[in-house]
Amino acid sequence: MPSLAIIGAQWGDEGKGKITDYLSGEADMVVRFQGGNNAGHTIIVGDRVFKLHGLPSGVVRPGKLAVIGNGVVVNMEELLVEVEHVLENGCNIDGLRISDRAHLIMNYHKKLDGAEEAYRGKGVVGTTKKGIGPAYQDKMARIGFRAGDLLEEDLLKEKIRFLIGYKNDLLGMLGGERCGCTVESLFAKMMGWKEAVGDRICDTSVLINDALDAGDNVLFEGAQGAMLDIDHGTYPYVTSSATCGGGICTGAGVAPNRIGQVIGCLKAYTTRVGEGPFVTGLQGEEERRLQVKGGEIGVTTGRSRRCGWLDLVVAEHATRMCGFTSLAMTKLDVLNDYEEIPVCTAYRIDGETVEHLPASISRMQRAEPVYKTMKGWKSWNDTEAVVREGYDALPAEMRGYIEYVEDFLKVPADIVSIGPDRNETIDRRGGRWWD
Repeated sequence: MPSLAIIGAQWGDEGKGKITDYLSGEADMVVRFQGGNNAGHTIIVGDRVFKLHGLPSGVVRPGKLAVIGNGVVVNMEELLVEVEHVLENGCNIDGLRISDRAHLIMNYHKKLDGAEEAYRGKGVVGTTKKGIGPAYQDKMARIGFRAGDLLEEDLLKEKIRFLIGYKNDLLGMLGGERCGCTVESLFAKMMGWKEAVGDRICDTSVLINDALDAGDNVLFEGAQGAMLDIDHGTYPYVTSSATCGGGICTGAGVAPNRIGQVIGCLKAYTTRVGEGPFVTGLQGEEERRLQVKGGEIGVTTGRSRRCGWLDLVVAEHATRMCGFTSLAMTKLDVLNDYEEIPVCTAYRIDGETVEHLPASISRMQRAEPVYKTMKGWKSWNDTEAVVREGYDALPAEMRGYIEYVEDFLKVPADIVSIGPDRNETIDRRGGRWWD
């Protein structure tokens, strides 16, 4: 029953797509268990660049089952566009499966997303306007469309009749743009979705558990990061799903004892998109340097990410919430040629030293970072040679940085990424992940 899970240890954008793609080489199945197309993963394979939002990262690997679990919310229109992108780049989607329990993002969800954000005024959350939050709201309110509804035409028409009027009334209350669709036009559109992917909709919980029973290698892929978890993140500046370890069980339909190793994807510095407290955030030219060196432009939003130094208070919180057994440290090469690199080890809040992440946003906003300054390292000329020679070929100062993080979090950094390509990865376990 070999299984691995990959979860972001910060606010997302840690490089999970690359790490998932790297580890999926020996996986039989890759499973997305939460989030929607507000996530963005960039995968570089040779001269091909895949920018994925709704599809599991493993879809670019031939011969894999790529599963969209019940905890995901699916924008069918955008998913089909993404499918075309993958097909045009020489991949197939024969292995794509969609949970019949996965909820669907509708056009009115996107309209509501923008209307609700405008209604908040100064209290905006920084949503991507993709309709993710309103889709999860409908899920909790027990009125959402599920992928399996596409297979039951009478039920589908009944739900459409109710929801069009209901959502238009709600949009009117919020001052948003009403939906112009009719029962007939929306039903026809959804029948088009059925024609395109209806044969891929199934009970994916059974599929996943059968694979585990058969001894297949299953890789669980998280979207966003632990700090955006609806319960354990920087609420209310979070996403609407469970991004921590427990989300695997509820979002994929597996029991806790079916989860083997959990890999925390940790960027060597910290970024976040949108609103909310950011204790180690930089300003001005210092931030701009990190943004440029790291290419910190959101795949989904197109917005420049806020950048700051590595926050180990955040990483400790994510480690505790997710149960990381290994770390995959990414973008270490972005920190090349800094003379000194600060690392946040605690916060100072109202004169008190705080070692664990506060639940209170106001306390987070008053927090000041307590830094330990690490010695920086110089860049190298030949990444291929460094990868070939392995971990010991890295600059001593970089190894000191990695080992400090390992000691602080009490988790080994078994994967070290020193470039964006699949092959620019040092695997300290020698690829022995599925033993």
